[in-house]
Amino acid sequence: MTIWVPDLSNSLQPTYLAIAEAIGEAVRQGQLRPGETLPTHRLLADLMGVNVSTITRAYREAAHRRLVGGEVGRGTFVLGAASEAALFALQHRPEGGVIDLSLNMPPMAVRDKDLAAALGRMDPTQAARYLHYPSPDEVLVHRRAAAGWLKRRGVEAPMESIVVCAGAQHAMDTVLGLFADQEEVGCEALVYPGLKAAARLWRRRLHPLPMDGEGLLPEGLEAAGRSGLRLAVVSPTLHNPTTASMGLERRQRLAAIARKWDLTLVEEDVYGLLKEDACPPLVSLAPERVCYLTGLSKTVAPALRIGYLFLPPALLDRVRDDEHHTTWYVSALTMALATRWLNDGTAWRRLQSQRRELAARHRLCQEHLQAYHWRGEPCCPHVWLTAPPGGSGAFAKRALAAGVVVVPSSVLAVGRPGALDGVRISIGSAPDRKTLGEGLARLAGLVETR
Repeated sequence: MTIWVPDLSNSLQPTYLAIAEAIGEAVRQGQLRPGETLPTHRLLADLMGVNVSTITRAYREAAHRRLVGGEVGRGTFVLGAASEAALFALQHRPEGGVIDLSLNMPPMAVRDKDLAAALGRMDPTQAARYLHYPSPDEVLVHRRAAAGWLKRRGVEAPMESIVVCAGAQHAMDTVLGLFADQEEVGCEALVYPGLKAAARLWRRRLHPLPMDGEGLLPEGLEAAGRSGLRLAVVSPTLHNPTTASMGLERRQRLAAIARKWDLTLVEEDVYGLLKEDACPPLVSLAPERVCYLTGLSKTVAPALRIGYLFLPPALLDRVRDDEHHTTWYVSALTMALATRWLNDGTAWRRLQSQRRELAARHRLCQEHLQAYHWRGEPCCPHVWLTAPPGGSGAFAKRALAAGVVVVPSSVLAVGRPGALDGVRISIGSAPDRKTLGEGLARLAGLVETR
């Protein structure tokens, strides 16, 4: 059991609501972790000097927000982690329902003709094999197709050097697991929640590195390398959440610093192909220093669950010894579908369709978010609202009260957000442009009602 007592000294809310809010904040900051058991109702009531009924009501409210759960004999335990599981909860649903702009995902059509056509063309006499593990031949065929896909991004990866994973998140888990000797991992000061989850899984401590409008600052990486850091995760193209993309000179400086200090860089490039004029990836500048990571979820279809790792030779040998933890996790059915789409041009056509849809959604942001300071690119599935009125946490709560779920920087920060305070708005997660426009209009209305 975790002995955790909230500090309510600055809260003007009813005590039970203040406790529920404190639980949420402790979860978001990582002070309370998934699976930890909270003090019993009686113990926390005694520690705080309140009635047991107040604690009962507070835990019930926290459960309503999907922050905690409870079972007879187990007590009350934490469900969420840093708000990845549940960002906030509505006490009163606004008219028009809730518009969730928190999940960073590509736009999806209501009907998918590509999937229906692919399944319709499947040979019944061959279909049964897709319900088994992928065979070595099927993996080899897919690697060949994957090599062609990576070449579109400027990554010259021999097909035998590509590690196929069950999505980009699995690829990140895999690459972090290769560095058991590195307790500390450098990263941008703001990161996507999946990286924080992978670091917790491997018990790695994330070391925040400073950023500017172009992304990771070379001076910050230099200082970290000088102090002994040897592993860093970098997202140079359409950074999640800030949308920043590095220029070529910045990338060259980072590659030079990695060589100087014997640093290994993990390049997270899941959005790289969305940006038509993207600079060459880091791996093309320092292939011996960079573990390149990408996938098909953000460009083709999330449900394919296909991710790729392209590693320096020494690390590749290490992965091959544990291939049952990588390629064996991939479904033979989705691998076969991805292979077909990569080879027949469907994957590329779907990516181009995404570019057009995201550009249209970006125009909606230009129309509705004029009163805010924000940044984004027409090819990016999210925009970044900087320094929102009242701070990102207060703004996110006001947005929620208006029926729009957005992500404040406290969820995305490694440590405290500081000068990088902002809100991520995932424009791809709305089911259609009309819904997105309504959500953005509600956010625009917050300026008028403040």
